[in-house]
Amino acid sequence: MKMSKRTRTVVLWLIAIGLLIGMVISFTPSMGLFQSQTAQLGTPQILVNDQPIRESEVLAARQGTLFNAVTEGPVAEDLERLLVDELVRQKLIAQAAASMNVSGADVRRAVDDFRASRGVDGRANDRAYVQIINAAGFTDETFRDYLRDQLRLSAWEESLVGDVTVTDAEVEAFYQAHTSSYQSEDRIVARHIVVADRTVADDVRAQVIDGASFAELATEHSLELADRGGALGAQSGESEPRAVGRAALPTAVANAAFALRGAGLTEVVETPAGFHIVQVVEYQPAATRPFEDVRLTVQEDALAAKQAGVVEAEIERLRAAATVTFPSTSLLSFDNPVIAKVGDTEITEVQLDRATYTNSQIQQALSPQTADLIVGLFKPAVRSQLIDNELAYQGAAQLGVPLVGTRAGIAQAALDFVSRDAAVSDEEIEEYYRANIAAFTLSAEADVTQVDFTDLESAAAFRRDLIDGAEPAAAAEARGGSLVEHGRVLPNTLGTELNTALFSTSAFAELPGSDLEVSDVIVLLTPVEAQDGADEADDTATDEDASADDAADGADQDATTAADDAAAPTEVETFVVLVAERTPARERPLDDVRAQIATTVLANNRQALRADWLAGLRDEIEVAEYTIIDLSPETSLPGFEVPETLDGADLTGSDVTGDDEAADEAGDDQAGEDLPSEDAAGDEAP
Repeated sequence: MKMSKRTRTVVLWLIAIGLLIGMVISFTPSMGLFQSQTAQLGTPQILVNDQPIRESEVLAARQGTLFNAVTEGPVAEDLERLLVDELVRQKLIAQAAASMNVSGADVRRAVDDFRASRGVDGRANDRAYVQIINAAGFTDETFRDYLRDQLRLSAWEESLVGDVTVTDAEVEAFYQAHTSSYQSEDRIVARHIVVADRTVADDVRAQVIDGASFAELATEHSLELADRGGALGAQSGESEPRAVGRAALPTAVANAAFALRGAGLTEVVETPAGFHIVQVVEYQPAATRPFEDVRLTVQEDALAAKQAGVVEAEIERLRAAATVTFPSTSLLSFDNPVIAKVGDTEITEVQLDRATYTNSQIQQALSPQTADLIVGLFKPAVRSQLIDNELAYQGAAQLGVPLVGTRAGIAQAALDFVSRDAAVSDEEIEEYYRANIAAFTLSAEADVTQVDFTDLESAAAFRRDLIDGAEPAAAAEARGGSLVEHGRVLPNTLGTELNTALFSTSAFAELPGSDLEVSDVIVLLTPVEAQDGADEADDTATDEDASADDAADGADQDATTAADDAAAPTEVETFVVLVAERTPARERPLDDVRAQIATTVLANNRQALRADWLAGLRDEIEVAEYTIIDLSPETSLPGFEVPETLDGADLTGSDVTGDDEAADEAGDDQAGEDLPSEDAAGDEAP
């Protein structure tokens, strides 16, 4: 058998993954075949078309982190069901591929390809080759058996998809349904400064805000592109920036710059290379590339999608025709109830399990501590998604366009197709801006130096010295104060008392001949328990009016008041004076955020079109749900944001039909972008 270049590439990928996972089943059918040395060992646990899946294979599969993360309760039952289903699927695929002819020469070429991929090509490196395969649990013989199985699998796949083609109409429909996949990347025209010191970065940024030339500051301070005034994309000898993509900047810096979605200045961003500031002059949003420019790419993508659909359909055919039994000696069982029905199509519990536990967020968070949350919060959302997925798949046939792919792929394509004409008007952008002005308001800032003292008199004297024109550092040293440089801070980044003084009071005086302001003397008091002296809370008393002469008296009075209010003895911990240069909160101009708003409103408009289409399908196609799901947990899953569809959704009733308004709304909210990916929803193509 002569393998095509594509097949050989696939095989190498399979080999690499196979070595990574060892004897652990993955959720891609082509990656779950076991080494032959274990396949014949142990008591049969499942019979698939009278062929056994033995205990050794089950134990090998259980080595996966997924299957041993939770060992009891509903999640463990889900994982057991999913394990059995996956074992059966793998066995069916192996049975289908068993008739494929693979020669010894094919296997030798695969071994040679593997050697070359790992840099152990040639007989001189046999020892290195053996060490690599031994580390993955193989001998040379069992590794060659494993490769033979993979080659058979690839040949089987080729036999299914080798004659598959796509029509011009299918290619054009694929483009219309996936326009977001054929866009030029968003770009910025910008300048960039990077320095080694945070204080310098803060100072440079403050100068830019005050009107200084960014290009001149880049020439003076930047560690990169200084000869070009920090201009991104500029060639040597040029000083004007050119449009660049995200790759032109470190990831964190690019994220900050592109998040502006318009002209503006980033905050200082720290990376291993230093402290970065980006001034965006122009934001160029992503745009759809013309069909003729991407025709060949679209054709390849449409063909791959259609081939995946063919393989998926064949696997489902094999599953439907299979005879699966459990011997009396088996420790396994398989209960797979129907949890929902969309038209004449049933959705089973194992489909829900597959979509749930192949989600990367869930796999990372899966543990006994999160099990109840997954069952109570995540699975209902996934079920809603599966129902919408099936509605969209069935509705795709009504669109009059030849969509291709797996069931999940066609469903998503249909949703994208019905929302393809979504647009955004200037009126919508302006309305969104007015309604969400808080989101486009830049926070107040303050450049803060805190000076700590051990007694009130010294603090008051220090403040008096500053008003008289003394230099802060020298005055602090003379009065025994200790300087603490906070740098540029935002509201709620310091303690409650300091934050209040900085951003919620006007108790500051301008220092003569300086851009600095000085606060009143601030007294921090700590109430303590009479019995054990444990700290309870921090209260603040501020001498609002204090002059240099009566500051001590005012502080004492405030301290007494605070202690009385706390009904506990009070210890004076420290006295501080704040020196701050403040920038008030300010609204970003609409033109600076227009592109950002347009993107958001467009997504909302697309979602509305999808929801309307799904609602219409629910009027035509009966939807029934058959299981009761507990929505009682009130906490959230770490690292996972619960979909909004769960808020107030009534998913607890049985035989809920498409007439149930609450269920309709819950399903509609999950349409579109929130549908599971093809992989998560059961794209079973090898």
